[in-house]
Amino acid sequence: MLAAADSTTPVRGCEQVRFSVLGQISVQDEAPIEIPRTRRPLLATLLLAWPDEVAGDLLMEAVWGEAAGRDNSLKTALSQLRRLLPGRVPPARGHGYRIELQPHDSLDVEQFRRLAQQGHEHIAAGNHAEAVACLRQALQLWGDPPLADVPDDPVRLASWRTELLWERKVSQQALLESRLLLGEGQQLLGDIRRELIEDPLSEPLNALLMTALYRAGYRVEALRQYETIARLLARDTGTEPGAQLRHLRDQIAADRLPPTGPSSASASTGRLPSATSVQARDGLPLAQLPTVVTDFTGRTAEIDQLVAHLSGPAAGVPIAAVWGPPGVGKSTLAHQAAHLLRPVFGDGQLYVHMAGTSDRPRDTAEVLGEVLTALGVPPAQLPATVSSRTALYRSLLADRRVLVVLDDVCGMHQAHPLLPGTPGCAVLLTSRPHLVGMASIRSIRLGPLTQPEALSLLGDIIGAERVQAEPAAAADIAALCSGLPLAVRVAGARLSAQQDWPLRTFADQLSRRRMSMLATDEVAVEASISDSYEALPERARRIFRLASLLGSAGFASWEVAMLEYECNVEEVERILDALTRQSLLTTVPADTLGQLRYRQHDLLRAYAADRLAALPDERDVAIYRLLLGWLELVCLADAQIVRAPCHPPMASTFTLSGFAPAPARTLIMQDADRWLAAEMGNLLNVVRVACDQQLYLHAMGLALRVSSYLCREGRHDDAEHMWRRVLQAVAPVNARWAAEARYHLAHLIVRQPSGAYRALPLLDQCVSVWETLSDRHGAARSLALRSTCWHHLATASDLGDRRAEHLAKAEADAKRALGLARTTKNAHEELLALRALALALSDQGRHGQALDTGGQALAVAARLAVLPTHQTYLVLALLTQGQVLLAAHRAREALDAFERAARLSEQARHRAGQARAEEGAGDALTALSRHDRAGQRYAQAAVLCEAEGRSEHAARCRAKLPALSSPTPANC
Repeated sequence: MLAAADSTTPVRGCEQVRFSVLGQISVQDEAPIEIPRTRRPLLATLLLAWPDEVAGDLLMEAVWGEAAGRDNSLKTALSQLRRLLPGRVPPARGHGYRIELQPHDSLDVEQFRRLAQQGHEHIAAGNHAEAVACLRQALQLWGDPPLADVPDDPVRLASWRTELLWERKVSQQALLESRLLLGEGQQLLGDIRRELIEDPLSEPLNALLMTALYRAGYRVEALRQYETIARLLARDTGTEPGAQLRHLRDQIAADRLPPTGPSSASASTGRLPSATSVQARDGLPLAQLPTVVTDFTGRTAEIDQLVAHLSGPAAGVPIAAVWGPPGVGKSTLAHQAAHLLRPVFGDGQLYVHMAGTSDRPRDTAEVLGEVLTALGVPPAQLPATVSSRTALYRSLLADRRVLVVLDDVCGMHQAHPLLPGTPGCAVLLTSRPHLVGMASIRSIRLGPLTQPEALSLLGDIIGAERVQAEPAAAADIAALCSGLPLAVRVAGARLSAQQDWPLRTFADQLSRRRMSMLATDEVAVEASISDSYEALPERARRIFRLASLLGSAGFASWEVAMLEYECNVEEVERILDALTRQSLLTTVPADTLGQLRYRQHDLLRAYAADRLAALPDERDVAIYRLLLGWLELVCLADAQIVRAPCHPPMASTFTLSGFAPAPARTLIMQDADRWLAAEMGNLLNVVRVACDQQLYLHAMGLALRVSSYLCREGRHDDAEHMWRRVLQAVAPVNARWAAEARYHLAHLIVRQPSGAYRALPLLDQCVSVWETLSDRHGAARSLALRSTCWHHLATASDLGDRRAEHLAKAEADAKRALGLARTTKNAHEELLALRALALALSDQGRHGQALDTGGQALAVAARLAVLPTHQTYLVLALLTQGQVLLAAHRAREALDAFERAARLSEQARHRAGQARAEEGAGDALTALSRHDRAGQRYAQAAVLCEAEGRSEHAARCRAKLPALSSPTPANC
């Protein structure tokens, strides 16, 4: 063992190393190898990516939260790992860094997946005792907390983490089901209940608990459990339990549950009793599959496998995944197979492009909203949470034969909410990575075409007579295309445009100048696009070029019209239709606002961007119009939505007009919240464009106007990513803007576990800059937030002296903030300062002063809350006063404050405020010994926290439930 955590003394031998990442990072040779704490995130990232390489930028973001200026730090850290793990961290290669495991090394992630797969195979074979042994062994590899040293950022790493946690959840449920089949008793009941605390709306878990209770002789308790899940579903999703869960209830009520077989497996799907076809709003069965190509070539074995697997008899939902490198024809194969399966799935076919390979994969909640809307659910009735939308989606597909095609999936975590829950349906996925996490999935890795198949495809494109006339040249072209269908189509497209061009001439040029380019998607697509692009009228070419500025999320026609000053929306729509027919754009399903949207394939967009870059005047004018148009629209929307309480009332409006098309303004006036939800992906893209183009004032203006919506809707990851991008752009050029960005980042970070420690340095910089610039507004806000950080640290501190020190700093900062706010007569800054001061005083036991300060905060908030969109300021003050009253042992008054805050938050659609109010009400009711009602409020608070993506706060609320069994005296 190394002598010290920071030692970099080379470790001997290391012939057989055991790596563990599922809990806290641990590395063991003959003895444990100490990994310094600062190097654990780096090693965790490399292990999680194994056997692939990790780009240097991603490693730097994972370890330090940013890539800028960290190159030397990364090299130093990797050098230390090489000393600790000889032969395991090779030098960087073309695409990045990797961990290189030796033949006798082991990695617990791979052990877990292997054991879990064996367990699922035993379940499929009916060997439940063996399944229990395998799954228990797999789950014992996990630590507590799981993945403790795996960073939460960046997005790619977060997706790996989410996928692993999902695999763990699937294995945990499979273990419970097998144990139930083996007749386990009281311990199983406790284990199921613990799982339900984390996922109370899970019908499979509730069915397991009902069945286990019944088999243990608790028939009445099993029926009560059904009533519990029925109430939760009605309250949170507006639906009732599924048909099979109701059937399980009826069997238990009649005392007729079969003595063998887990009813849970069949009672978990929530079927609807009707057997009619899934229908869109126009009453027709859904048929969303894209058109198949007429020259589909080869792939006979793969087609046969897909059709047989997806159409054959199955106890559950058959799932097939086609995976492989880009350009190999995954989507084309999936579309072909799906159309062949249409007669088998007569109730409909759903198709969703998941954008998994883009820099912004599709948001699951957004996709579910689109699918539910297509299934006939009015947008106003869409559930708020992903779990609720998934439950409704599965209910609508129950008892139907529907084929679901999910194209370009980045991982099973992205696809799982869209998997049907009942036999009869089937799922076909395409992806670049190999998908794991589902025992029943049939994976097909798609390789290149054979030489005969490539020649046949080339002949279909350019004409068989040309191939027959020059067979050797045609064979060379097919070989130079490496069997990739996309490359063959590129070559065929160029030859079709040059009907008199000899194949030998083309083959020779391809050999000299095109071979390396055809090996990459970008260049292959560029070659195929050129002919189509050059054939377009000038106005269509310009619109094609300009569309490259709109990102990958899909865009409406008015968004293109905002860029094109010579065309109105109707003219743009006609040109977009023409581009679609030329395969230079694709259409995507209508969004939640009912708008037809278009998408430019990622590589098509790169080609268009190159063409636009060659015309700098056109590009600059388009970017100018783009930014001013979005500023106009987002300013209009921001003025109509309920404010996040941490954001001040909008101080100014955007005075320029005329850049935003009328259709967009109309949509905003009808429902600004829905418009922002539909367009947020594009808005965030525009902020990135502004940063990349060094248009910092525009970037700041956009970021400030979307920040309140993102915070109120709980989209904290999006907000943090946006402000980090802005900070990186403005820091070198403008200290004031950088301080503003750091303030918003600090506000987002402080919400996270241990966030107060990380937020403090940012706020110290902010205060210093504001004081240097004599900006009392900025200083007041930053001091108030820094006071909140000190308060958080005091609350978390176990040492009395340290706690008192933190509280003293919190009080000092809050008083400074209050003085500045009153000097400038800024009511919102005064509210933030009073809130911080009240909490600091309360935690010092100075309850009278705290209550007086809280009362002042209420008065200021009442002045601010003159508009319906400003009610959240009153919520913030009520939550503060409720907390202060509770600390002063005035629980009844505190309950009144929390109840009022909960009502106002619900009216304002402010989930975070409602969650805090529900938890506070639970605390007050606990103090009053009203434990049943307290438990209900804690459970509701947990559900709201989960909906906002704050799982640690949800866990805190649920952790209070067991404590209710120990009554405490009422404090009135």
